[in-house]
Amino acid sequence: MKKTTVFAAFVVAGLVSGCASNPSALDLAKEQARLEAERAAMLEAQLERQNEMLEDQLSEIPDWVIEPPRPDAAGIYGVGIAESSNVAVVMKKARLQAEFDLASQMKQEISGIEQQFTEDSTGNEANLRFESAVERFVNSVELAGQEIVEQEVVVGGGKYNGYVLMRLSFDSMERMLEERNNMEGYDRMKAAFKELRERVEASKAAPESDDAQPANQVGA
Repeated sequence: MKKTTVFAAFVVAGLVSGCASNPSALDLAKEQARLEAERAAMLEAQLERQNEMLEDQLSEIPDWVIEPPRPDAAGIYGVGIAESSNVAVVMKKARLQAEFDLASQMKQEISGIEQQFTEDSTGNEANLRFESAVERFVNSVELAGQEIVEQEVVVGGGKYNGYVLMRLSFDSMERMLEERNNMEGYDRMKAAFKELRERVEASKAAPESDDAQPANQVGA
């Protein structure tokens, strides 16, 4: 009888202990909510660290990369950006990218000025032929006379980041154009180039005229 009573007591104690160790649905929900809150906090902290890293990298990028110079009396500008684990490679890639950007700028400026300032009585077909001629000229000519205005190398993210600002003078562009004087669209390209150069030089002289105007008024 005593053995039976003792055995029953052990069984009851085991059942009570088992019930106490099994969490309820409410406990499980609370634990899940706690884990999700911790995971969300970790993700937010990770995102903040990433944003801080990006802001630090952005602060190291030169201003002329964010806002490249517009064409001026000195010529047109191209920007090159590259990254590599090798400093020599990163600068070579950045310079090549700057040259490519220069070619794109030259094509855009010549075509854009021509379309804006030249009336063509032959219609859209001739304009399309001219755009194709400009593209062939830019693609066939080898850039010459370009010069590096600024260049910087910044270390970040375990690699080198290279930035190059390159300039191509109007004199250099004119020489390249003269070398292709027998190609289709040459006369129109030359006229557009002349218009571009005059427009840039006029925009440079404009502030001086504005500054002189108030002085004349005061003198009057």
